Amino acid sequence: MLAGCGITLSLAPFTIWPAAIAALMALYATVNHCAAKNVFRYSFAFASGLLLSGSYWIYISMHDHGGAAPPLALIMTLMFCLFIAVLIPPYMWAYRRFFYHKNALQRSLAFAALWFLSEHLRTWFLTGFPWLYVGYSQTQAALSSWAPIIGTLGISLLLAFSAAALIEIISAVKNKTFKTSTAIITLIISGIWLAPVGLQNIEWTQNKTNKTIKVALVQPNIALDKKWDPRYLYKDMYYHRRVSNEMADRDLILWAETAVSETYHYAESFLQLLDQESKVRDTAIILGIPSQWQKDGQRVFHNTMIGVGEASGIYHKQKLVPFGEYVPFAHQLRGLIQFFDLPLSEFIPGPEDQEYLSAKGLKIMPFVCYEIVYPDFVAKQAGAMDLLVTVSNDAWFGDSIGPLQHLQMVQMRALETGRYILRGTNTGVTAVINHQGEIIAQLPQFKRGILKAEVYAREGLTPVARFGMKPVLAFSVLTLLLLLLRRH
Repeated sequence: MLAGCGITLSLAPFTIWPAAIAALMALYATVNHCAAKNVFRYSFAFASGLLLSGSYWIYISMHDHGGAAPPLALIMTLMFCLFIAVLIPPYMWAYRRFFYHKNALQRSLAFAALWFLSEHLRTWFLTGFPWLYVGYSQTQAALSSWAPIIGTLGISLLLAFSAAALIEIISAVKNKTFKTSTAIITLIISGIWLAPVGLQNIEWTQNKTNKTIKVALVQPNIALDKKWDPRYLYKDMYYHRRVSNEMADRDLILWAETAVSETYHYAESFLQLLDQESKVRDTAIILGIPSQWQKDGQRVFHNTMIGVGEASGIYHKQKLVPFGEYVPFAHQLRGLIQFFDLPLSEFIPGPEDQEYLSAKGLKIMPFVCYEIVYPDFVAKQAGAMDLLVTVSNDAWFGDSIGPLQHLQMVQMRALETGRYILRGTNTGVTAVINHQGEIIAQLPQFKRGILKAEVYAREGLTPVARFGMKPVLAFSVLTLLLLLLRRH
């Protein structure tokens, strides 16, 4: 369990990236040396340490803001973390069952491929929980140059192989059994860690023009107990309108997720006024707002982003947060506790074939909160875009590590796609990230403010934007199949 916690230490806000390798080394050594019947138990303990230490902020959402009593919130958090944790042990069992008796090189490859597959499963199983990937430890570290080529999960594979290889090398030196397979993994691990010296000089994307785009991001810092209170609605709308009117020199202004806490239908007159004023100032505004529509004779809700003024288009969020934006088994669960009846927890996902937003000639792809943490989803959508924007309301996580982990994932998406990303939030962290994953401007959390910066439209495709995770997935599956078929 302590080794699993080591992966959390490698991620934001701690960023002690060697802890990730040490944690995977401990897992690999344990799975190799424990009794076969204990592999599932030990690997489950490892996964539990990772999920509980890295996702404890779920308790804050359920108790502090969801109204669940402390014992119930604790039980629900434990159940969720342990449910996700149980997805990892089957892969470790498969390693011990089918690959344990191979040579050092084959064992290392099998361990890395299976670790990659365990993380890949979490990107889609039951809508996915793509959080706490080992690859995020390298966002601003030694292997970050691999991100545009093989993505976050590909870096996870490299780290898992490195951890296994180090154990094999240490074992060979200790036992004086330095064989050919050990020599090969030494060469491979050297190549993995030396390659970034050359890769960092490759520019996968280029500035579309030399003209900068002046942007402003509004962080209103509205407490959740006030955000959905009708008494504060017009005060919040007035604040956003006032500060936007004061930024006539900005090309693009970004408001946070559900910045207008009224549905599109009822806020239409306000949006029309905002549209007219923005056009007079020649400014584009992109904002988050809930919307309701008629579908098959029924009223449905979307978590939406729209463009007004010199921006246009409408986008409905596709990747919804379970129990936050929709409630699985709603008929059975609604009414049991307040957490299952949170405001706007009846969203439905938007269609897959939506158009991008446009702003002053720019093609902009929006991602609402949770969507930005899906590597393949972002890569697929970002390819032809000039600029990416993401909005969120991380107030649900309180003053925990959750918002900082979220920000780190946005940095990795910028690295993978070679695009600038604007991240507008309610309470932080509001930030502007360049195409190399570096934060060029940000606001402190839990403070109202306006973040101003200048960015560039980018063009060109990284390998990840072109192919997604398919090459790494194919490599992992093919490697395991060949190792299974190989008799000696």
